[in-house]
Amino acid sequence: MENHNTQLVSESEEMYLLTLALLAEDGVTAPVPLAALAQARAIQPVSVNQMVRKLADAGLVTYFPYKGVALTDEGQSIATRVLRSRRLWEVFLVERLGMPAAEADSLACRLEHLTSDDVAGRLACFLDDPQVSPQGKPIPRHDTRPERAAWLRLGQTQLETPAQVMQVDADPVTRAFLANEGLRPGSVVRVIAAGARGALLLEVSGRSVRLAPGVAAHILVLPSPDYEPAHAGARSPLV
Repeated sequence: MENHNTQLVSESEEMYLLTLALLAEDGVTAPVPLAALAQARAIQPVSVNQMVRKLADAGLVTYFPYKGVALTDEGQSIATRVLRSRRLWEVFLVERLGMPAAEADSLACRLEHLTSDDVAGRLACFLDDPQVSPQGKPIPRHDTRPERAAWLRLGQTQLETPAQVMQVDADPVTRAFLANEGLRPGSVVRVIAAGARGALLLEVSGRSVRLAPGVAAHILVLPSPDYEPAHAGARSPLV
């Protein structure tokens, strides 16, 4: 398997790194408790402990005693590459081959470990560079570290600027509420108006959504790089 990282990583190791990235995407704050990682992997805690020590020795994760584990920059880079491959294959299998989503997900989980950066790039080009998977999840770019640095809290975006939801960093109840309103990773949102105390009026999937003050702080977005707002800096009153 071609790998542009400085060390070879086994499929099992990649799955641990990927699981940590997926937990972060779902709003789990690092460091992730080892019990939560074991539950997500459906593996006994003793096996997780052994793998975490191995990944920490390799510099792919950092272990915080009594707290949990977090990806290092290199570990994040590997997880991002694998996740990008998985979601590109999901798009191909569902949209081009017409496979059911569950079957495509299962096959993509196997293909992701066999896909080099070059193949992933060719696949992305063939698919016209999709941004979202069939499940509405964002497809990472080739190297998302600069992109991640460009993420903003939803309330920091300018009015009328389309932005893609990248992560919802909130408790399960809040995430479920926001998902029900259409605010989930992959969705596109625009802030229509903002109140003085932080309440927001949004447009999501063609409908209006009102968020109470403070809720928008849980939503991380990536504004469209090509959009130039007509009223930059302006804030419409929210009534």
